[in-house]
Amino acid sequence: ICSSSPTISATISWRTGSRPCPSTRPGQGACRSWAVRGRGCAEPGRAGPGGVQDRPKSYTGAPEAPGEGAGRVAMSSKLVFLDIDGTLADERHEVPISAQEACKAARSRGHKLVICTGRSMPKIERGILDLGFDGVISVAGAQADVNGRVLFRHDIAPEAIDAATAYFERHGIENYQWQGADGMYISCGYARHLESKGSAVWKNGQFARYWHLIDDIAVPDGSTLGHVIHASKGSYFSGADPDVSFDDVSRDLGEWFTLVHGSYDDISPNNGELLINGVDKGTALCDVAKDLGYSIADTIAIGDSDNDTAMLKAAGTSVAMGNATHGIECFCDMTTTDIHDDGIANAFVTLGLI
Repeated sequence: ICSSSPTISATISWRTGSRPCPSTRPGQGACRSWAVRGRGCAEPGRAGPGGVQDRPKSYTGAPEAPGEGAGRVAMSSKLVFLDIDGTLADERHEVPISAQEACKAARSRGHKLVICTGRSMPKIERGILDLGFDGVISVAGAQADVNGRVLFRHDIAPEAIDAATAYFERHGIENYQWQGADGMYISCGYARHLESKGSAVWKNGQFARYWHLIDDIAVPDGSTLGHVIHASKGSYFSGADPDVSFDDVSRDLGEWFTLVHGSYDDISPNNGELLINGVDKGTALCDVAKDLGYSIADTIAIGDSDNDTAMLKAAGTSVAMGNATHGIECFCDMTTTDIHDDGIANAFVTLGLI
């Protein structure tokens, strides 16, 4: 955990220029014009984000307390989308103190913060939610909870779950899970993986009731697993010598899913997340921004990996963490410092949020 009052000489880089707009995602309505900084869902005629400082600053501890200037908003209110793993929280699922303070200070200045994670709601620790957020986008954009209500929820079609599950079994991929608002449904292989890590999270603690072994699910005669469970995202990782590659899986399951790289690169040559076609963190960002009355130009997204790509490309301003993977920093507007080097706090200072 970072110190509550670090002294840092941060190096935060900005990108300039623009890129062509990628193909339109289904279901995004009129959110189509490309923002000045190269991505969008931005409204026609809108420039890039205003009030962004072009020179990096260094984070030097907690911002002013309320009553010492915290009520002053130096820029128009921004809507900030934050990934969890590798962005807001580290590998121990701990949020650095500097990030906690930065989030609190940004909200005190009138900005809104929204979690945008691949995790399902039951997988998010209460300690993270209690930091205070204005909304949560979960299961990689398939569900959004805003101001105490479910804004939308998309479930995977039963036949898609059945097709992917059969595919995994056919190709010897033993480690997979399905997750959604009802919980996490895991294969025996994935359960063994958790146990090998010494993780008992699926057996006890605040999450226990949400974890289910697929082999224990009662499937009535004439029905299938896909018709019994409700899930919004799948994920998997293969063994050391798979007979199919990530590209093979992406092609073979493309009728039902869009694949993005997962977070198991250190233990598996083929791992990924299965997203509902046309539904991702980017489409969710656009929908939440519209619901809260923000233009895309006033949105900021911060992430660290390939599964954040859609969100980063949809936002008015995109920020890659210093620990980013899969080359996402190449298309982001700026790169902040590592999560262990006050990345969130430094980004918030540079962007003028605090």
